[in-house]
Amino acid sequence: MRGYLSDRRFTESIMHELSLAMNVKEIVEEAAQQNGATKVNRINLAVGEFSSVSIDALEFAMEVVKKDSIFENAAIVIRSEKTILECAECGSNTVMADYIFVCAECGSGAVRIVSGDRMYVESIDIENGG
Repeated sequence: MRGYLSDRRFTESIMHELSLAMNVKEIVEEAAQQNGATKVNRINLAVGEFSSVSIDALEFAMEVVKKDSIFENAAIVIRSEKTILECAECGSNTVMADYIFVCAECGSGAVRIVSGDRMYVESIDIENGG
């Protein structure tokens, strides 16, 4: 008899993205209700490269949560967003490369993330009854 060891990393990843997908569902349903929507056609999501969100796992999770909802037949469009660093030394905004926190213009390490570290709903395309 052979034992089976699950790949916990995959399970944990799916659980994280499933929680995020449930949050998106709440946002979409609330927006639909507030606007008297009868149908949601499209949901546009932005996922930052430095957000710790797996786009593949999020796509899967969104397919799960949209069943029997107002957005069951909606297109889910996920856009990857680059991580942008702002340099305190030269003031440049540059794209972070290879997860290295260094300004691409002057080489300074005095940088901070200004975008690309979040996931958010960009827009929701709805149909109103009428």
